[in-house]
Amino acid sequence: MSSRKIRRKPFSATLQITEGCNLRCKMCYYWGDTGTYSNQSEKSKPNMMELALIERIVKESGAKFYSLFGGEPLTHPEFEKIVQIIKASGAIIDTPTNGTLLKKHAAMLVELGFDSVRISLDGPRDVNDIQRGKGSYDKAIEGVKALYEEKKRTEKKLPIIGLLYTITPINYLQTEKYFLEDLDLSYFHNITIQLENYITEEMGKEYERFLKSHFNITSNRYWKGMVRSFSYFEDMDLVELSRQLNSAVKYLEEKGIAVIREPPLSSIEDLEAYFKADWENLSIQYETCPLPWTSTDIAANGDVVPCHVFYDLDVGNLHQNSLLEIWKGEKFKKFREYMDNNKLMSICQGCCLLYIHGTKKSENKK
Repeated sequence: MSSRKIRRKPFSATLQITEGCNLRCKMCYYWGDTGTYSNQSEKSKPNMMELALIERIVKESGAKFYSLFGGEPLTHPEFEKIVQIIKASGAIIDTPTNGTLLKKHAAMLVELGFDSVRISLDGPRDVNDIQRGKGSYDKAIEGVKALYEEKKRTEKKLPIIGLLYTITPINYLQTEKYFLEDLDLSYFHNITIQLENYITEEMGKEYERFLKSHFNITSNRYWKGMVRSFSYFEDMDLVELSRQLNSAVKYLEEKGIAVIREPPLSSIEDLEAYFKADWENLSIQYETCPLPWTSTDIAANGDVVPCHVFYDLDVGNLHQNSLLEIWKGEKFKKFREYMDNNKLMSICQGCCLLYIHGTKKSENKK
C-alpha cells in the first residue's frame, strides 16, 4: 500500500481536448518529425474530446485547476464552451498554445476570465519559422498583441500572458539575441525557458518492460515520439549555450520578468550531462514525483493516465468507468505503489513536469 495519502479527488487535471494541431513543429513529440501522430501506421482522424465528457469530468472531479492540452487546444471547435464549463465550476484554467489562433479567441478569453495563456515562441521570426512553420511567428505575435490590447481596453488583469521558449539544436544560438534585443517583454508576465525534453531508446525500452511486467501493456506509441539520439545534440556549442542562458536569465530577472527554467540548469557541466542523458551527474537531483497522488491527465480518447505526455500507460477509460472509480481503482493504486517503492521510472527525466513539481533529493556540489 502506498505510504502517501491520496486525495479524495484530484486537485488538478490536464485535459488533452484534441490530438489535432495546425502546425508541424519539428521537435514536437506528437506532430513533429518523429512524433507519435506523425508516424502512426493508421492515418485515422485525430481524437477530439467530446463536450459531454468534459462536462462529466468537471462535475466528477471537482478539480481546482485545469490545463487544456493538445495537439493545439485552440483548434477544438467548442473551445469557448469548454472554457465556460470550467470557469463555471470556479476552477483555474490554463493552456499552452502555439498562438496562431490566439487573435481569434482573444476577446473571449478576456471576457470569460481565462487565467493563464502560455504562447510558444522559439526565437526571432526566421528561426522560429524554421522550427514551427512559415508564418507561425507573425500569427503568434499578432495573437499576443490582440490579447494584451483586449486586456488593456477592458481593464482586466486576466489572462496572464506567458511565453514558452524551447531550446533545440535549431535555435539555441539565438537565445541571448532574442530576449535581449528582439522580444518586446512588455507583453509577458513570465517566461519559461525549457531544454528540449527527450529520452533515449534504452530508457524507452526499460519503460516498455515495466509496462508489460506490471500492467500487461505492450504500447510504445507515445514514448517513441520522445526518443532522441545523442548525435541529435552533439553539434551544440554548450559553452556558448551556457553563456547565453545565464545572460538571458539575468537580463529577464533584472527586468522584473518571472523566469521558469525546465530543468533549472545552466552550467556547462550540467548541460553536458543533460544532453548525454547522464542524469546522475546533474547538479540537481530529483527523488520522486508527487503528481500521481494529486493530479491526472486525461487523453482525448478518454484514457486516464498518471503521467503527462507518456500516455502509453493508462489506468482506465472514462467511457467505461467514472473518473473517481479510476482515481481510486486498482491500476492507479498499483502505479502509486510502484512509485513509492522505486521513486522514479526510467522515463521520468524526459518529463518537463518533474522539473516543476518533482521532489529534489540533493544538489551536488561541483
